[in-house]
Amino acid sequence: MSATHALPRRDESTDAIRTRPCPKCYVCERQGELLYEILTDRLFGAPGKWNLKRCSDPKCGMVWLDPVPLEEDISKAYRAYYTHEADVPPADNFARRLYSRIQAGYVRTKYHYRQGGHDPWDQLSTLLAYLNPIRRANFDLNVFCLHAKPNGRLLEVGCGSGTMLKSMQGLGWKVEGVDFDPAAVEAARKKGLSVHLGTLSEQEFRANSFDAIIMGHCIEHVPDPINLLRECYRILKPGGRLVVITPNVRSWGHRLYGADWRGLEPPRHLHIFTLSSLAAVCARAGFTGYECRSAVRANGIHLASRMLRKGKLESRPPSWNLRLLAEATGLAQWALSLVDREAGEEIVLISLK
Repeated sequence: MSATHALPRRDESTDAIRTRPCPKCYVCERQGELLYEILTDRLFGAPGKWNLKRCSDPKCGMVWLDPVPLEEDISKAYRAYYTHEADVPPADNFARRLYSRIQAGYVRTKYHYRQGGHDPWDQLSTLLAYLNPIRRANFDLNVFCLHAKPNGRLLEVGCGSGTMLKSMQGLGWKVEGVDFDPAAVEAARKKGLSVHLGTLSEQEFRANSFDAIIMGHCIEHVPDPINLLRECYRILKPGGRLVVITPNVRSWGHRLYGADWRGLEPPRHLHIFTLSSLAAVCARAGFTGYECRSAVRANGIHLASRMLRKGKLESRPPSWNLRLLAEATGLAQWALSLVDREAGEEIVLISLK
């Protein structure tokens, strides 16, 4: 999920997105209570006005769109999506090089990625990473908490333009991707990646094919998450790992920013999960061994939510003042997460077959 983006020009001739009613919770089938109404897409200019409902069972707490886009019209919400754009490399300066060096050393030490051999500075890099818990969470989730498996087969569902796939390929994985957005798939293929167009089930992968399946901010876009995870279970090898990252609707940021929270993203986010609702989806898909927790990392969700509240979401890099504010907010949220397990902006689900 892109944290910041310039608001695109609206094309008034864009076809409307057709909808259907969705009054009940996808997970527990209880009636929903109106949470927000008449929301618009302030990120990428998709047409329509949208309502969000919340499950009436507080143990579940799932949030969803009602009405929800018809599956055949969902692609209209992605016409100006960020995955269609060319990747912009980060600025090459001392701070960026130092940050990359710390990340590489930490990942090599914790997850045993040793393509470049042993580096005597890795232990120092790991120590520096532990000084900042939200940056350390970035490093963990940038490799989806996966330990090295030379020539292991990895599939990314919802791979977008392939940025994460390219990174995992560089760590030694044999990678493939799936995405339903033709423009994103084309961008990924231009990177030399093996990426398939369509849904996961349409690919008809053989059973027990992959050592790892990853989804970063994908499952919230999917009309039927349970069947998606069932297919993941089928094609994972015994002992294979599924890692899912998705916005957490009970996060501190959502409590703070309400309808301006970046994680809502109507109409592309069809279901927005709580820890308990995502764990229920995982169990119903057939997984028995899994960990589900919230995570706090420096990924810009707070900063983007603050900009949305002020009515301006900009593509240019934020000022140093705003960056320091986002860093301080992230550290405060991390401290809160020590006593409130649902405080993190994202949910991380790690499941074993």
